[in-house]
Amino acid sequence: MKRFLNAFIPTVLISEIAAVTFMTATWAILSELHAGLNVIIGGEVVTGVGIAAIAVAVFRRAMRSEAQSVTVDADE
Repeated sequence: MKRFLNAFIPTVLISEIAAVTFMTATWAILSELHAGLNVIIGGEVVTGVGIAAIAVAVFRRAMRSEAQSVTVDADE
């Protein structure tokens, strides 16, 4: 459980920061282009899917790192 939490908490924090940044940028760019509401919402959905993919990749990498640190600690 500790390994999961050590990987999950940083992943959530990184994903939140990325979500706020990317979603704000998406909204700002599409608003400046005078896009319709449906286009803006569609852009936000696409951005959300991208952020979810990034979160999965970060979590997998963090879990792999935690697993390696556990084996290194066991070897010492």
